[in-house]
Amino acid sequence: LSINNGNTATPNLRYKSLPPYYKVPESVQQSKDHLVALPGDQARTTKLHRETQADWSITLTAAFAFADSLSHGACGHDPIKLNLVSWNLLIKACCYRGALWRAMNILDDVLPAQGMEPDSYSYNTILDGLARVGDVQTQTKYLDEMLLQKQIKPDDFTVQAVVDGRLNFSDVAGSITVVQDMFNQHSVLPPYTTHLKILEQALATNLVYEAKRHLYFIQQLWKWTPNQYHSDAFKEKMRLTQRNPKLGREAMEQLFRYFGHELSDSDFF
Repeated sequence: LSINNGNTATPNLRYKSLPPYYKVPESVQQSKDHLVALPGDQARTTKLHRETQADWSITLTAAFAFADSLSHGACGHDPIKLNLVSWNLLIKACCYRGALWRAMNILDDVLPAQGMEPDSYSYNTILDGLARVGDVQTQTKYLDEMLLQKQIKPDDFTVQAVVDGRLNFSDVAGSITVVQDMFNQHSVLPPYTTHLKILEQALATNLVYEAKRHLYFIQQLWKWTPNQYHSDAFKEKMRLTQRNPKLGREAMEQLFRYFGHELSDSDFF
């Protein structure tokens, strides 16, 4: 989007309105009785109960019905016990159909009841779903649980989801800090598009200082050298990042110039 400024058009980011409170788990948690009244409903009910009703999503209801038929051998075959991959797919289906409480219920209650431990895919899917509604508080809860309690190593998509959540919450500074902390503490980087997304949102909201702070971090990546503790996969990830022309100096200068800011030699080291 852009706004007219005299004879020139300056790129500018306009935020959409926040999602309705009943779509954000943390907002529901903060409500007086944790009950919601959704459009078209007369009675108030828990969000989890509402998401498990058949009319919430036809496709989601069909997915759970099919999974249930497999586990009961409804088609004449022997019962098939759902494994972690199957539950992860159901978590993903819930997140894509806006049933975040149902997805979190699978992670928090169903998997332990089945004697299963969630993996990085389980958590990444939940983190991504929460990112879509900008629920940073609930996202932080699950990230801490993933890293500290379950001792699951984060990956590219973990960082991407956490950054997306903070950007959707308009926390550009926090998103930059997340990328730096994940790199320094866990030797993991998000996809290169996440770097561009951070820079674009910072510049579009006139947070030039924050944009330059992330630019300096990218320059540190240019000068990074491996040591004996880095895995081959991470070394390859860093090699591709360093050679990515979209993260090079010329691309950075063009990006800043597009938003009306010129970089000088003093901005590069």
